[in-house]
Amino acid sequence: MKFLFRYIAIAIFITTFGVAIAQSQQALKVSSTDIPVETFSGSKKQSDNANTDRALRINLTVDDTTFLKVKEGQEVKKGDLLVENTLESDRLNKQRQSVVLQIENLKSKALPQPFEPKAAPAIANLPAANFLEEESNIAQAKLRLQQAQSTLESRRPFLLADNPEARAEVEKAEAGARSASEKVQEQEQLIKTMQDLRLDSPVLRHEEAKLKQAIAESEQANSAFDQAKGKLASSAIVQRQELEKLEVALQLAKSELNLAHSKLQTARDNRKLVEYRASIESAQRVEQQNEANLAYTRQLQEFAQQQRDRDYQLAQLQISLSSIDDKISLIPVVRSPKAGYIRRVKPWVGSNGKYSTTITISSSRPSSKNGASNRPTQTNAISDATSQGDTDE
Repeated sequence: MKFLFRYIAIAIFITTFGVAIAQSQQALKVSSTDIPVETFSGSKKQSDNANTDRALRINLTVDDTTFLKVKEGQEVKKGDLLVENTLESDRLNKQRQSVVLQIENLKSKALPQPFEPKAAPAIANLPAANFLEEESNIAQAKLRLQQAQSTLESRRPFLLADNPEARAEVEKAEAGARSASEKVQEQEQLIKTMQDLRLDSPVLRHEEAKLKQAIAESEQANSAFDQAKGKLASSAIVQRQELEKLEVALQLAKSELNLAHSKLQTARDNRKLVEYRASIESAQRVEQQNEANLAYTRQLQEFAQQQRDRDYQLAQLQISLSSIDDKISLIPVVRSPKAGYIRRVKPWVGSNGKYSTTITISSSRPSSKNGASNRPTQTNAISDATSQGDTDE
């Protein structure tokens, strides 16, 4: 019977050992042929060390198959271009070159500047009466005055009244001091009663100790009450100072408004004087000098108009250039999220004017041997040049 049990135990051991060997060989075979797959997401960064031995499958959808810039077996680095809308990029770049050339031509074009007549000094017409600066100063002074009045009126009730927080703190401290004082009086009355009754000394000493503690608490409460009253007084001083500042600011605003009105009146008087002198000087000029000056004025106006026209054209071209640059910057591209080799590019599949494919990037160079499959077991889609990438089949 013992031999039978021994035989059964040996058979079980040999069977278990054989199964373990077969499983280890199968695990070695799978680990030597399967490549772990990296899960790539456009919104989450992966560490470089974790990407070293992983393969990546990317689904792409484009408008034209020529947008794909890689091929099977090609080595890529992290950040290399995988997909780009070359047709649109080339078209926009040509437009940009044309606009830049037009801008350079306009800038290089020199405008002839008119020459001042030498026969007699030109008479410059007086500019139109302009009191915008003085009127603007008056408007600003009025606004500052209104603000000062509004601030003073809104703050005056609060500044004339006690600070609510400080007042509440004083009342609280006063109540605490009153309560502590009452405790002292009660304790003193209790001790006096006990002394009249001639109670034991230990009891009296205990109550006297409680009296000392009550006295200390009363002194502390009185100190807190004094501090609260000091804070209230300090707050009242600060409020009074703020009220005085607001009143001073109001007076300054009124003074500034009066000064602005005075400057406006002075400017109007000066303008009348200048116009009077100009009329006298103009009457003394001869007709020939007037004609020369008028001709020169027309030339200046034409020159200024030419400059404005050129500046307007340059501004329009700059707007066009900025628009083209914005369109170029908005052309979507797909870059390699890791370094490796293009192991496989699936055949293109067309649907609704779009073309879809899947490329696989592995860290190791693709092998030409027909062995175990290196196909990744997991995939993740990525946005392409025109739309959201497809999910894997």
